[in-house]
Amino acid sequence: MNLIDLLDDSTRRHPQKTAFVEDITAVSYAMLVEKIDSLAEQLRPLGLPPGARVGLCFPNCVNYVALTYALWKIQAVVVPVPTECPPEELHEIATGMELSAILSQKPLAHSTPLTPDVFLARFSLAHPADNHGLNLAFIRFTSGTTNARKGVALSHETIRDRVLAANSALGITAADTVIWCLPMAHHFLITIVLYLNVGATVVLARHVTARPFLEAINRWHGTVLYAAPFHFSLLARDHSGAQIDSVRLAVSTTCALPQAVAEEFFQRFNRPLVPALGIIELGLVALNTADPRGRWNSVGRPLADFRVQILSPDEHGIGEVAVSGPGICDAYAAPWQARENILRDGWFITGDLGRIDAEGFLFLISRKTAVINLAGRKVFPEEIEAVLDRHPAIRESRVFGRAHPHLGEVVEAEIVLAAPDASIENLSHYCREHLAAYKIPTRFHVVPAVPRTPTTGKIRRPPAVA
Repeated sequence: MNLIDLLDDSTRRHPQKTAFVEDITAVSYAMLVEKIDSLAEQLRPLGLPPGARVGLCFPNCVNYVALTYALWKIQAVVVPVPTECPPEELHEIATGMELSAILSQKPLAHSTPLTPDVFLARFSLAHPADNHGLNLAFIRFTSGTTNARKGVALSHETIRDRVLAANSALGITAADTVIWCLPMAHHFLITIVLYLNVGATVVLARHVTARPFLEAINRWHGTVLYAAPFHFSLLARDHSGAQIDSVRLAVSTTCALPQAVAEEFFQRFNRPLVPALGIIELGLVALNTADPRGRWNSVGRPLADFRVQILSPDEHGIGEVAVSGPGICDAYAAPWQARENILRDGWFITGDLGRIDAEGFLFLISRKTAVINLAGRKVFPEEIEAVLDRHPAIRESRVFGRAHPHLGEVVEAEIVLAAPDASIENLSHYCREHLAAYKIPTRFHVVPAVPRTPTTGKIRRPPAVA
């Protein structure tokens, strides 16, 4: 199967219904499919073989969506590339993911225009990327040079299964209008794909400051908000008096929901924030629609199709969280690691520590993985550390997230100098040359040594932000 078939089904049911609103332009489902078909026809003569991996480097826009589906239509594999990537990171993604090409809104080196705002840069591969016989649709590049797992590979069938599982809890229908603000390069499958599958309308919010965001909700009668605590914090601090009477569901995702944000949002709008647990390897695992106010710090009960267990719980019931269910990733791409080798007896070990209460609600206590959540973007410390450790004045580094009342977390770094008199005067400039702006640490702390675990000597990571 191909995900384009599901969109075609939606279009047959709702041809004239608005699929997207971009600025003040409404794009119907029929117009969207027409745009997809046109882009696919321009891509076909380029000789991209079935299964070719193609990077997609675009901001949130209808073209991002149309190009994704156009690539699926010609049986290519989409690899999202954040627009903030500097050349070094682009090269790393292109090499690590064995990309045949990158499509971008602005010209890259050696790129050619397909349309005035779509450019294609080709790469020479010694041999085509090996997808191991899978009907791959999507590879999410997930971490940097020091982490062996650098791409979550998902087939069309797997994405379909996780979308169906997610909507059993979300209940999105063609009657919904979703106000969208998260970066599509980080969030797409159980959001944009899901919305299009059911015939919903998606309004692309260009400005996430409170006033324009509220205006978009009320102008287009938004019914669903799916955003990060950062965005809900902005809305809660608005003093305009504007309400969001049309909103039926406000889902908080990407990182832990602070109690202050949950309470302030409810006081401001009389709407509860619904915490969720989404994992790129799994999809949407849990959603707290049952008790979002009483258990604001719980991600809820597992979705109907998922099972969650706590491994080796301690006296407080806390242990490592394991999940089984539909839509588990097909493989890690670089190096290739098939699903059966990722799972343990059919269970995915998340790396999170948590507990389940007597009513079946899952609480995440801390994380063993290192990901930093910054205003809806996921930042991997390993790739920043790899850059810092190449600086001649730095012997080693540790990057971590520091709790922030509005952004969720900000990036900070501890550095050990290569010599007592080593100069880091140019460190910020150096980071700007090698890292996307949002990945640059806001503060550098010079320390005598970074903390390491006594047994393995690995860098000790701080607990999750609560």
